[in-house]
Amino acid sequence: MRIFWFTVFIVLLVSGCSSKHEECTTLHSCAVGITNRIQNNLLIDKNFAGKRAVVELSLDSKSALENVEVVENDGGIEFENAIIKAVSATFPYEELLNLSESEYSKVKKIKLTVTPL
Repeated sequence: MRIFWFTVFIVLLVSGCSSKHEECTTLHSCAVGITNRIQNNLLIDKNFAGKRAVVELSLDSKSALENVEVVENDGGIEFENAIIKAVSATFPYEELLNLSESEYSKVKKIKLTVTPL
């Protein structure tokens, strides 16, 4: 099985997060949708600014979260817990099921980078 990894940089500004709804019909638009959903779910302490974490996650056939693991983190346990909570609240993401079966299989394994500003 081929695993498609894509990196999503989540940039949070003091002014707040985007609430714009993105339609999920292509791999790119779904990546944007995932990014927006995580941003909206992520509660960031100002002390996390400039920190970085890399997260790997996997989804089941219905877009529910099967596994989430922070594989790199220079922001400490509170930063890690905030990320895991945000990712967990992001899925299931049923709009991913709008993708073709072959495209959906490419996003069942995701690697993303979280870097608050």
